[in-house]
Amino acid sequence: MHEHNIDKKPLLIDEALSSQPIKNTFRLAWEFIILNQKFTFITMSFFIVSHLLGMISVLAFISMFLAGSFALAIQIYIGKIFYTTHNINSYIHEIEISTTETLWNRTISPAFGAYLGWLVFLLMFVFLFGILAGMSGLISENMTKGDFLNLFLSVGTPILLLLLLLSYVQPLVQSNIILSESFKEGFLAVFTIFSLELWKRSINKEYFQFVAIFGTIIMVILFIVIVLLESIALATGLFLFSNIILLGCLYIFIVMLAMGSMMARRMVED
Repeated sequence: MHEHNIDKKPLLIDEALSSQPIKNTFRLAWEFIILNQKFTFITMSFFIVSHLLGMISVLAFISMFLAGSFALAIQIYIGKIFYTTHNINSYIHEIEISTTETLWNRTISPAFGAYLGWLVFLLMFVFLFGILAGMSGLISENMTKGDFLNLFLSVGTPILLLLLLLSYVQPLVQSNIILSESFKEGFLAVFTIFSLELWKRSINKEYFQFVAIFGTIIMVILFIVIVLLESIALATGLFLFSNIILLGCLYIFIVMLAMGSMMARRMVED
């Protein structure tokens, strides 16, 4: 896990951790979202435009790559501001002067590196699934639905459980990505998910409680939002409108996850 020298002056993140860390994570994330409405509008619009462009088959991959990298860029930008500001006043000032141009200039390189790292990570598991599926002897030319179900239960389930286990330290991995400064650092930060030191640091009661509660709240809110929007779409037929609203909500979740990752990191730092 990367160590970064932070000024010894009191930090806003330490104040946020000292009392009601879950509440402060959401509160400070929400302040970032509402205090610079122009920044929020532009970033939300970027995801919406990327989604619309992704409907064009020849642009789908480029759209996915840009949207994924931009999401990471947002987290890197916001996470660093939260992690390094000394008080609420300087935090608010950084929010108010934030622009998408500044965001890209500061984060484009590590964001691209991290996105490529996650793609490689995903391909590793696809490759692992292929090897295990081949070794299981369940793959054949004339597979039935029952064969696919057996393949998933015998091969897919263990891999999903492994991914679930790795998700426990994902906030710390994401914090390493947020603090990366270059393409190489962003790429390598993804693979700190296999770092023994990182896992040792995560064996911490305070960290476990925070990740469990924060993660549960995020998933519940996301589930409610998706169900609500899908219900509205089915009732009205406005599926595109529903997707646009969901993409707007995506920015909110990205900000919250960035803040949560840095809070989790600070809990396990020496």
